[in-house]
Amino acid sequence: MQLPKYKKKKRIKLKICQEPGCGREFWGHPIAKYCELHRDIKLRQKQKKNVESIESKNIIFRHNYTEAMDLTFKCCLEGCNELFTIKVFPKQTVYPRFCMEHRNDFKRENFIRIMAKKNAE
Repeated sequence: MQLPKYKKKKRIKLKICQEPGCGREFWGHPIAKYCELHRDIKLRQKQKKNVESIESKNIIFRHNYTEAMDLTFKCCLEGCNELFTIKVFPKQTVYPRFCMEHRNDFKRENFIRIMAKKNAE
């Protein structure tokens, strides 16, 4: 029987805990991120997601219609006076705030930039 001629080296490094506010140094494997205290997920801080308000891009339109109807709204973007049609359904209250041209975030920001440039001239 032949035995291996090498010994497996233990790769332990001095690491810093990645938990926000901890910063403790610990000896661990190169891929370890947390100290002994924060290895248990229950002891780590919960990451809060940024929740954007639904009213920033939509209109809350309360109505008592019993059948689907087409209604005309004005675009809420400052400087755009475009009228657009929305199909209003019963028991649905959330509808788009902007015309088809400005529903995209990039297009809205671009329009605001162009309007600011025009006003500056």
